[in-house]
Amino acid sequence: MKKALTLLAFSLFISPSFSRDEDLWESKGAHVRIKRNSFDGSHVVFKRRPDDKTLTKTTKDKDNNITMTAVYYRNDRGFLTAGRIYDGQGVMLFRVNYGYHKVTGYLVAEDMYETRVKFEIATADGKMVERPVRRIYYFYDEDGNQSKAISLVAKKGQMAEDVFPNKNPKDADLYNEEKFDPSKSFRPDNPFDEEKKKAQEKANR
Repeated sequence: MKKALTLLAFSLFISPSFSRDEDLWESKGAHVRIKRNSFDGSHVVFKRRPDDKTLTKTTKDKDNNITMTAVYYRNDRGFLTAGRIYDGQGVMLFRVNYGYHKVTGYLVAEDMYETRVKFEIATADGKMVERPVRRIYYFYDEDGNQSKAISLVAKKGQMAEDVFPNKNPKDADLYNEEKFDPSKSFRPDNPFDEEKKKAQEKANR
């Protein structure tokens, strides 16, 4: 399950290098951007509402069939608050919630819940409570720069001995911490944010 979630996250939400592949982008008015994949013919359509509170990312194959849709929501202050991930048939796969520090306003947690089969655990009093299948904690240095994050997967996975059968279980390298890859976050790659950033940098020159 962990592997499947990782692959899904990587394939859907890897951040684009906007400055390096601008030739792949198309603008369809103020609220639509399209990024085409010159290798397999697929493309991604980004649509935002005029109030900038909703971003919809639709991935389509070379035959224009929808393979995945992600919808993200922002509050009045522009903070990302929730995400909904759907398959090609419109079935919701995951929902994502984002949490912020009440003083600094920094993003501190990202919770992903599976919607087809809820992941629940029993509390001390026997009550079943839903839990996220994955949570990412974000940390910041004194200057507010994001440092290494921690990703926790609640569902039971394989043991290290099963993944690396030919290694000595006492070998410390067997349990080295997995490097955090920010591209596996479910925060959207938003071309409109990148455009606003570049416009601001140009205005400040």
